[in-house]
Amino acid sequence: MTLKQLEYAVALGDLGSYGRVAKFMGVSQPAVSLQIQALEEELDIKLFDRSRKQVEPTTNGILFLQKAQSLLTESKHLEDFAFQLSEEVQGDLCLGIIPTLSPFLVPLFVDELNKRYPKINLRIVEAITEDILRGVKSGMFHGGIISTPIESKSNIEIQPIFYERFFLYVSDKHSLYKFDKVEIEKMDYNDVWMLKEGNCFMDQVTNICAIELQQKGSLIYESNNIDALRRIVEYKGGITFVPELATLTIPADQEDLLKEIEGKERVREVSLINLKSEVRRNLLDSVLETIKSCIPKQMLNKENKEVVKTNFVEK
Repeated sequence: MTLKQLEYAVALGDLGSYGRVAKFMGVSQPAVSLQIQALEEELDIKLFDRSRKQVEPTTNGILFLQKAQSLLTESKHLEDFAFQLSEEVQGDLCLGIIPTLSPFLVPLFVDELNKRYPKINLRIVEAITEDILRGVKSGMFHGGIISTPIESKSNIEIQPIFYERFFLYVSDKHSLYKFDKVEIEKMDYNDVWMLKEGNCFMDQVTNICAIELQQKGSLIYESNNIDALRRIVEYKGGITFVPELATLTIPADQEDLLKEIEGKERVREVSLINLKSEVRRNLLDSVLETIKSCIPKQMLNKENKEVVKTNFVEK
């Protein structure tokens, strides 16, 4: 019996799906299945009922998982105690970052972080807000970088890092292409390409527009990838929304497709979240400091900006 097997089992009891556990823990689905099967064979106990669509713990499984969770918690406390004995900025750090931010933020700061703190072993996992919050609470992640504000009853500390504006990306075939700034009210919302439902960025876009956007037509493209939506606009036409960091990687010959939104600057607040009891806070502070040094200075200031709500409520 290993701690990793216990982690897989506890995660399966929480998530109810081998696929979700594999995605959440960054491993293959067969690896999860084999480890849990090996655990059940060693214990000679059936921990999970697999006869239903959602995997559920058996009666004995519920009791075992409660003890397993206690053991994992004590293991983390022991690891944290050992970590506190060292005063040097070093050690392992696992961060969850939302998909609409990670591709644009990570390349900005990872090299600088490695130069400043070469003894920080940073692991970054792309995950949606719900899974990042779950991972922070379970100890899977030491911290997370998400869009805020959020509603949470957990013992979570939220520290804003920067504020990035929303821009429009408009096809050169669209009637709004000729404008440098676009009034939201003049948009035809049937022309807008959206991210996959349930994404905080999509929720913020609908809040900006103050309507319920619905996908129509013969092509429906579900994605959590902002660059993919940009390509759709370039080749299919229409409009999409992009956050400010994403604009930094747009080629010079396509910058004319970027349009500012008329009126007060609307921004998404990007924050670091972690447990208030997180002992690796010094490592998180080092990452936070490095990110701020690499972000365009105007994005660090909240003054005269309207933070768009996310609609995220912890379940």
